[in-house]
Amino acid sequence: MKSLFNHWRAKGFLRPAREAGASIVEVALLIPLLMVILFGMIDLGRWVFLAIEVSSAARAGAQYGGQNRGTALDTTGIQTAAQNDVPDISGLHVASSTSTCWCSLTPGTPVSCSISSCPASGTMPNELIPLLQVTTSTSYSPWIAYPPFKSAVTITGQAVVPQGQ
Repeated sequence: MKSLFNHWRAKGFLRPAREAGASIVEVALLIPLLMVILFGMIDLGRWVFLAIEVSSAARAGAQYGGQNRGTALDTTGIQTAAQNDVPDISGLHVASSTSTCWCSLTPGTPVSCSISSCPASGTMPNELIPLLQVTTSTSYSPWIAYPPFKSAVTITGQAVVPQGQ
């Protein structure tokens, strides 16, 4: 393997000298940097995979709970559905809530679930649609402590679905 300085020597910028070991020194200086980059990429991949899995578990729990009002109140069933979606993640925390609603004329805007939350709008009825919110979370510990992952990080996923009738 030729040294990076061979080009300069050929042009006469540097005096000829022995090159024994120059390439080995260059490789020895670059290997730690390449290893940090490699392990950083693997660690980032682990973090992204875990974030996708946690979000998927929230969707699975919300799909189960959103079937009807009975399953929306079945917190054990919601937890089981979320944990069955990601069996390879231990320590997955699942929480569900049915405390918010949507008005049928303004979907996507959460309101409190009182009767007066949705004002009537002309001839269109404005009904309250109860929502189920499922939140999942787990802890992620990187292999190498480097910014921004100097210690364990909590990864969360959330899914909100209207409750079935």
